[in-house]
Amino acid sequence: MGSQKLISDRQQIEAILSKAKFLRLALSDAETPYIVPMSFGYKENVIYLHSSRKGEKIEILKKNPRICFEAASEIELITADDPCKYNVRYRSVIGHGQAKFLEDYNEKVEGLTVLSEHYGKKGPFEFEEWKVNRLCVIKIEVEKMTGKESGF
Repeated sequence: MGSQKLISDRQQIEAILSKAKFLRLALSDAETPYIVPMSFGYKENVIYLHSSRKGEKIEILKKNPRICFEAASEIELITADDPCKYNVRYRSVIGHGQAKFLEDYNEKVEGLTVLSEHYGKKGPFEFEEWKVNRLCVIKIEVEKMTGKESGF
């Protein structure tokens, strides 16, 4: 049960991302690492996130846009009589990239559309302009991604 397998096939990696409900965004301000779970959307090697315009992650990203992310799907704890034989079954993706704050209204709408579609909504969408303008939409160009699975 405990064997881990590296996944390098792009289609398999993207399938894991499509099933993942959240990703964990890892940041660093050169002093302290910071990690935060976020909802996301993925399309054509780009991850979109949305957020308030204020907060710790925004301040860190302004100083250092380099990020790492992790997303997992099909997570299951496998128990046993012996606690030392517990295991976790999962598929996950770890990637790296650079975050960019989107300012263009149409680019922000594109990111919000990808994000909405990730959670099963079907477009076309009509976003209220004032709401889009007050949101922070973050675009991450993925530079590299690898996948891993265990227990399959």
